[in-house]
Amino acid sequence: MSRDLTPDVSAAVQDGYVPALLLVELDFPSDALRANNSAVSIDWGGHNWLGLGQVGSVDVIPEHSDLQMTGVSLVLNGIPSEMMSRVLGEHYQGRSCKLWFAPLDADYRPLADPVLVFSGRMDTPDIQLGETASVSLTAESRITDWERPRIRRYTNEDQLAEYPGDRGLEFVAQMVEKTLVWGRTA
Repeated sequence: MSRDLTPDVSAAVQDGYVPALLLVELDFPSDALRANNSAVSIDWGGHNWLGLGQVGSVDVIPEHSDLQMTGVSLVLNGIPSEMMSRVLGEHYQGRSCKLWFAPLDADYRPLADPVLVFSGRMDTPDIQLGETASVSLTAESRITDWERPRIRRYTNEDQLAEYPGDRGLEFVAQMVEKTLVWGRTA
């Protein structure tokens, strides 16, 4: 998928090295963890993004022209203890994980608004505790959900489970072996 570059970003890329800001949002049940790869916390999108510095890594996010399932691996080191308790104590498998990318100018100011480069769902983490905590987390693209079977029944109970109060299939069970005469008889 191609991405549109602003003239400033395009010029910076043509000049050579472009520093980048990476924003990570992990949607934990109690509160989202928002972090960035700079040394300072920043405000963007109405939220404060904790600066973890260069203490983590993100795998390359592949981009395909067709619909392929892709995932990403994140490694976060030096996570504050209050955030580590979230990672250890909450069930978050299947919850949202988003990554944004923003190219920076020579003064480390964003050249353009951050671009969403990955949106998926968190999987189980690999946690290593020691003097510093390290969390390896994988996130899978939402396309992986397409492979999950959708088992539905054409019954009133199934309809009510999905749409409470809907009476559209109320008499479907009575119609199973019913003979209906359509139109006029001669």
